[in-house]
Amino acid sequence: MESKILKPDIVTLDITMPVMDGLQALKQIKAIDKSAKVIMISAMGQEGIVREAIISGATGFIVKPFKEETILKVFEKL
Repeated sequence: MESKILKPDIVTLDITMPVMDGLQALKQIKAIDKSAKVIMISAMGQEGIVREAIISGATGFIVKPFKEETILKVFEKL
């Protein structure tokens, strides 16, 4: 996994991704680095999944559709 090498400052993950969903990726990232800052991105109507992501260690979340101001607020909190 490249994140072991790259150690990004912030990771953004969509809930729906090919190969592995965002929750699975989040759990793997947090297993490697408990202090990783991960922001989840989800569509409206996925509140249960967002809740699970926060419980699993996501630092924040952005709900689609989103505006630039929303993204900036989430990043500023980090």
